Amino acid sequence: MDLSLEGLYFFQELDVRLGDSNFFVGGSYSYMSSKPTLDGFSHADWAPKDGKLGWRFMYDSRNNQFSPREGTKAGVKVDYHNKAFGGQFNYQKYNAYMQNYSRLSDKWGLGLRADFKSISENVDPRASIYATPFIEMRGIAAMRYRAENTALGEVELSYDIDDRWTVLGFVGAGTAFNHDESIAKSQVHYTRGGGFRYLIARQLGLRVGVDVAKGPEEWTTYIQFGSAWR
Repeated sequence: MDLSLEGLYFFQELDVRLGDSNFFVGGSYSYMSSKPTLDGFSHADWAPKDGKLGWRFMYDSRNNQFSPREGTKAGVKVDYHNKAFGGQFNYQKYNAYMQNYSRLSDKWGLGLRADFKSISENVDPRASIYATPFIEMRGIAAMRYRAENTALGEVELSYDIDDRWTVLGFVGAGTAFNHDESIAKSQVHYTRGGGFRYLIARQLGLRVGVDVAKGPEEWTTYIQFGSAWR
């Protein structure tokens, strides 16, 4: 199935730090009005609109927003998609995530990532086509493995050749399963790969580079600006 969406998308997000701590609370709003094309044919009678109001609670102690080398980013997000917010559908999406960066030595670094997403039951089939969670990892094409729930984890090990150049390797595993299925019995999809980073902007701590990853099917190449984890 070849699906493409063209139309209008508006998104606004705001986070507020709690005092001098590393804790943040935030909210977001988005609106989408699209014209879908399915398998090369335009469906004029199906032009979905989706309005979302969300909130999140986050902890962020990373030492750099672009290319963190130490610290933790973790949080929970809840998004309410509702007709009252300008859309056509009523459903909720949930996300819990964690990213941790640490230095094993002056040269070696370790990154850990975990992510869980879920969507409420009985979502309108027209919305589920684009709203259903999918596994988001290097080596797996977007929207390839989709279900009502997704869970994944990644480990990344890096080595600094010098002040500018870094090489890295990573492995990951993810699964997608519906509410009536057991995560223990769901199929696990594995990824692995490697890449490099170059410190292009020392004052900003911004590193750019390339990752090459292999999932269950093909090899994929990614151009990275900063961390691969957003």
